[in-house]
Amino acid sequence: MGAGASIPDTLSIDEVKTLAGDKFDHAVYDALPKGADGKITKEAFLKLAAPTPSDEPAPVSAPSPAATPAGGGTVIEVEMTELPLAVDKARAAGLTPLILDRSASHLLDNFHNYKADALLDAKMWTLKLAKKEIPQEEALEGLRSKLSYSMARGMDLVISCQSASPSFSSTLNGDVFPLEVFKDSGKALINDDSASKIITDDHAKELTSGMKMCNPEFKVQVSSHFGVDDIDDFLFAKGFGFEKVPREWFQILNIKHDEGTELLD
Repeated sequence: MGAGASIPDTLSIDEVKTLAGDKFDHAVYDALPKGADGKITKEAFLKLAAPTPSDEPAPVSAPSPAATPAGGGTVIEVEMTELPLAVDKARAAGLTPLILDRSASHLLDNFHNYKADALLDAKMWTLKLAKKEIPQEEALEGLRSKLSYSMARGMDLVISCQSASPSFSSTLNGDVFPLEVFKDSGKALINDDSASKIITDDHAKELTSGMKMCNPEFKVQVSSHFGVDDIDDFLFAKGFGFEKVPREWFQILNIKHDEGTELLD
């Protein structure tokens, strides 16, 4: 399915076949509800396009997509030059970009550093906690500080996992850094209740005239050095960092590098 295509609100079977390609499953399509015109809705198409359909209905964890035909949890191959547009489309679809970069020189990390985005080094806090260099409370406050500043200022927070599987489902999780960070590119946190718990007094005083409020421009993306074939085993599997974070909350963007680019083993 093409990353750049857009789809209408309802689709005929031929349009579905064109968009779904080799992911089209006739039995699944036949079971989907259809309108009087015989077409299915865009939302129904996303269930059809899911990478691992099952007998159980997939939970809806994000708003209906509006700018991309790919559903939550699916993978799109993108070149580095296409990445900003792909990120925007994922967000327009109510999904959080999860960007996979296998380049040995970590081109994506360098790109984010160059753009001076709010970069949260999740691997660093994970290692400090694993090595018992700091207590859990200090690690959470480290995450909170970046999140708080980004929310108050309205920044694009990049959660950099690198080669780690940060324990966001257990020790690196709490009121000051909830799982909702990863939902809808962080938009789930743009409310007074979340702001009051997360934004620090210092950041409120510095950036929002003492009021704990989230700038509506705030957003989130996640980056990882894992490959497409690794994320289910090392991010979303039971016992790993994203175990309690639904894969369906993400649009997975796998960077397709130029020929000759050295890749990680």
